[in-house]
Amino acid sequence: IVATVLLGLVLTPALSQLQNVKVNRNFYPKTITINVGLGFQTLTLNSNNLVAIIEAQSAENPWTSVWNYETGYIATKLVQEGVCYISAMDRVLMPSFNSIALLAEETNNVKGETVLSNTIRYVVSRRPARELRAYGNDIFALCRGLPSFIAFEEGQQEGGNQIFYNQNACLRLDVLNLLGIDYCRAGKI
Repeated sequence: IVATVLLGLVLTPALSQLQNVKVNRNFYPKTITINVGLGFQTLTLNSNNLVAIIEAQSAENPWTSVWNYETGYIATKLVQEGVCYISAMDRVLMPSFNSIALLAEETNNVKGETVLSNTIRYVVSRRPARELRAYGNDIFALCRGLPSFIAFEEGQQEGGNQIFYNQNACLRLDVLNLLGIDYCRAGKI
């Protein structure tokens, strides 16, 4: 009986400390799956380095996009083409890091409708991206070993020259039913 009482006295403070531990239910990385058209996309958020990774799983056009909110760059790997496009993040049109998961979950509940609120058109230049590490570790890991090119937002200029492109030669990505991203290949300058 004495041993039980002593054991109880020793364990009581330890057990009360365990009860005061709060569980963080918003642990990161956080992963959400969203239905988009005939396929689905997976959103993975990592708050430690402010990176969102979106993977589109479809038979016709699989792709992966990394949005690095810390460095301000996005990169998209087109799996079938074996190429990577890197561009500056348009923080006005793109959802913020803190709201992207909530917005994606809301649009996932709207069945059969596309809720694209914004569209960004990038023109892919013929200029290769160099020093991939400068864009962040996640973008480096995504694009390493692939031909990687810089993409400029439509209306921006590359080296003082206007970039021309064929509007019929654009690839459209519907990102999480939130944002349309068009990648258009540059023509001759």
